[in-house]
Amino acid sequence: MASSAEAVGKAFAAKRRRPGHTQGLIGSYELHHDLHILDDRRFEMTRVLTQDLDMGLGIVAPYKPDHPVLQTFSPQTLANVSKNGTIAMFVGGGSLLREICRLNYEAGQLMVGSSANLTGSGQKFRVEDIEDEIKDAVDLIVDYGLQRCHIYGRASINMDFGGMKVLRMGSCYELFRERMRRFWGVELPQDPVYDV
Repeated sequence: MASSAEAVGKAFAAKRRRPGHTQGLIGSYELHHDLHILDDRRFEMTRVLTQDLDMGLGIVAPYKPDHPVLQTFSPQTLANVSKNGTIAMFVGGGSLLREICRLNYEAGQLMVGSSANLTGSGQKFRVEDIEDEIKDAVDLIVDYGLQRCHIYGRASINMDFGGMKVLRMGSCYELFRERMRRFWGVELPQDPVYDV
């Protein structure tokens, strides 16, 4: 995670991101609600999923380009986090991440984040599995031990809530799919790997 343009650039370089590859924001439900443009029903979906059901979820949606918190970004950083009029934001992820997001938003700054791995090298679920060049590029490592969704071997779910389209079937997708169908009648594609 990074907040300053310098740190975002450093993370982008350390991960060996190619130009045009976007990174997402790490945010709270409040930031998502303030920054994204969705109707009330879709905001209710994201609130229930990330707050009531404690899911971590990549939410992609159109955004308010004139939102004051985006004015802290350089044009290059904004280009790194937006694509076709949308911004992806990971919401949820546990109490520590929620608190960091809250504090950053209260301070009027945003966090850009991504998984701790070289681009295309696969998810890492323990600090000791992260490549040394990634660890060498950071200022702080928080070691929680083995992460709870490691069994999937996947990143988080990314869902375009503007277009109601799954962009990435990630960890716990079968739970997400079931909840979307059960609570809101939204039918999503079945996961070919984790069939229930």
